[in-house]
Amino acid sequence: MLDFRCVESLRLRYPNREHADLALSPGVHAIGRDADGRTALVRDGADAVAQVCVDRRGVWLQVREGVRGLHVNGRPVRRMAMLRAGDAIFLDGVELLLLAGEPAPAPADYGFGEAPESRMVIRGIAGPHHGRCYPLDKPRTIGRASECDIRIDDASFAERHARLEAHADGVVLRDMGSVEGSLVNGRPVRNALLRPGDQLVLESQHRFVIEAPSRGGGGEPPHTPHPVEFEAEERTRPAAALPSSVRRMPWLLLAAALLAAALSLLLLYGAS
Repeated sequence: MLDFRCVESLRLRYPNREHADLALSPGVHAIGRDADGRTALVRDGADAVAQVCVDRRGVWLQVREGVRGLHVNGRPVRRMAMLRAGDAIFLDGVELLLLAGEPAPAPADYGFGEAPESRMVIRGIAGPHHGRCYPLDKPRTIGRASECDIRIDDASFAERHARLEAHADGVVLRDMGSVEGSLVNGRPVRNALLRPGDQLVLESQHRFVIEAPSRGGGGEPPHTPHPVEFEAEERTRPAAALPSSVRRMPWLLLAAALLAAALSLLLLYGAS
């Protein structure tokens, strides 16, 4: 989820910054084409191909019925998706990047032994590590080298790209000599303090999110559906997810039918 203390910093950015950013304040924003044919925020919702809703729950992308070719992080969205800062939205021939505020700088000290979120994890949400979860109970290195905890098997990737360590205030990201650094919530960084919900992107296709359990509860860290996951879960929800009372209905109907048949036979043979 986004930190809405910084909601005023939300914006959609063109890839080469050839046009001004599209600022996203709380509310509903229609996206279409302006008079010059550029992708822009439009006032008339009838001209929109999609709309972005910013509220207390997060940022939601809704696609107009019949519109095709809209992708988030390279994967299609046909109806509705929940977005994270750092997502790349390919819309109407243009790729826009959803940005939040600048991440906090990395602290000088690591705060070992004081981290309240000792069960924080980094979860892959796109790329080869999609769906994999790495606990941050110890320092984790990311890179091409075989000894790295999170290995990126790509010849162009640095042998040791970055290091992640749990801190009392979140997770410290420290660059270890990469060429281009990393993206946190769409912002280029080398060293930063990451917090739960922040998205870490490495070379555009390797995407991760920091997750943590709530302070008051146990169990596994919550998993917020990502854009395409949101649609897939809606389409493939298993029948077992239905309430137990609904699942019992076929058996109740069968029992009622058998009882009715037994009463009919009793009346028939009793009368004779």
